Amino acid sequence: MLASDHRLGLAAEAFIFGYPLVSNVRLSVRTAAEGIGPIRPAGYNAFAHETEPPAPLSCFVSVDNDALCSVAEVDLTPGPLVLRIPDTPDRYSVMIFMDAWRNNFAYVGRRTTGGRGGRYLLVPPGWTGSAPASLARIEAPTRLLTLINRFGFDGPADIAAVSRLQEELDLSPLDSEARRAEGPPEHSKRVCDDLRFWEELRIWLRAYPPSRAEAEYARHFTSLGILDDPSPYVDPNPGLAWSLRTGLRAGRDKLERVAHAGRALTNGWVSTPHALDFNLDRLGPGTIDDPAWRISDRAQARLARAMAARLPRGATHGYEEIQASRAIDTDGRQLSGAHRYLLELVPPPQAAFWSLTMYDAPEYYLVENPLHRYSLRSGDRDLRRGPDGSVRILLQSDPPEDGGPLDNWLPAAVGDFRPVLRIYEPGADVLDGTYVLPPIRRIDRSPGQPIIRTTVHRGVGAPGQAGHPGGQVSLDDHR
Repeated sequence: MLASDHRLGLAAEAFIFGYPLVSNVRLSVRTAAEGIGPIRPAGYNAFAHETEPPAPLSCFVSVDNDALCSVAEVDLTPGPLVLRIPDTPDRYSVMIFMDAWRNNFAYVGRRTTGGRGGRYLLVPPGWTGSAPASLARIEAPTRLLTLINRFGFDGPADIAAVSRLQEELDLSPLDSEARRAEGPPEHSKRVCDDLRFWEELRIWLRAYPPSRAEAEYARHFTSLGILDDPSPYVDPNPGLAWSLRTGLRAGRDKLERVAHAGRALTNGWVSTPHALDFNLDRLGPGTIDDPAWRISDRAQARLARAMAARLPRGATHGYEEIQASRAIDTDGRQLSGAHRYLLELVPPPQAAFWSLTMYDAPEYYLVENPLHRYSLRSGDRDLRRGPDGSVRILLQSDPPEDGGPLDNWLPAAVGDFRPVLRIYEPGADVLDGTYVLPPIRRIDRSPGQPIIRTTVHRGVGAPGQAGHPGGQVSLDDHR
């Protein structure tokens, strides 16, 4: 088979286009049937909850230690659903609405409603029925959705209050006689495993069509059979099958290269506030429809969507939350528990709170320590602050010397480690780059010790960039 087969290049391009849909629907099916990490299975159109704070060796890497999550896999095929969200005026909360293509298309929470809850009507595309005017309508771009809710909590004593809020989350059919949701259509068992991705893309592209602009783009792949019915993959043409198998590997390899190409560091911190700006067509309540939050080039937007699909679900646009991670000190050396470090943090402008969480490296699990302290937060009452509000945070594996106060100590791993700063509802100075995070400075260097400068880049696909219980799908799952 000639490498010049034009369908090979098309297949690589089609893999990047279809990967978010296929990986996300697979994960939806798996979560509904098996649960995800500590969250039990609940089927479709029901919430399941994270009931305990994350701990070291959690099921998730770079786990969010600031909020407890609730997840609902949603199928609107039988008809609209009524969503009930409780009032949360005094704590951080956000409900993330994500369509089958991995687009965040709506948010409800503290930033958007001031923590005011309510009853919302989730309607499938094209629905024209009637409903009570008291229900706030949210039109879904696809009939398959994922809802991820996060309630902030203030330590173990606050868990019971969060659990009561979680129990108030509810999904119920608008029509009490609507049939039971069954989830996505299954692919043909007659298709061989190494063409399974293409069969699933063919079926789910039909079941959950993208926006008009992206549907027009999908016609570009007509010769690959993804728009055909019946399936061309049951008894495929040998030339087509070779192109699909080889093109899938080429597309997968491209995503790996992009993931490990690295990104520029800002004072040693890595952040991607615009990683979710690929939703160009279907922006609903709580989103910001502004050129500053859109990737204008559709080819780049598709690549960004595919990169986001590599990560755990639950990430948000930068205007909801920003994460910044750091792996090196001011000298370019890997952060290590063999040394002591100081972060002199001028609090970032925000409307909710900030937190600094410690993870080991390279696994990115929470770090076990005698205080059971995994994060420091802006709301911590014992945190010592300077006259200007700045916080001097000690990052080290051992307690401060000479029995010093522990209030500003964030215990580090004995080996390599990586702290992550999260800023919830970041202010304008954070979003426009006016606010710059300070470096992390090593404070135990011997006089005259030589400096060896290195550069560490974390690719977009570094484990757990999002770190929420939304699940993650490996590229190796796609054959």
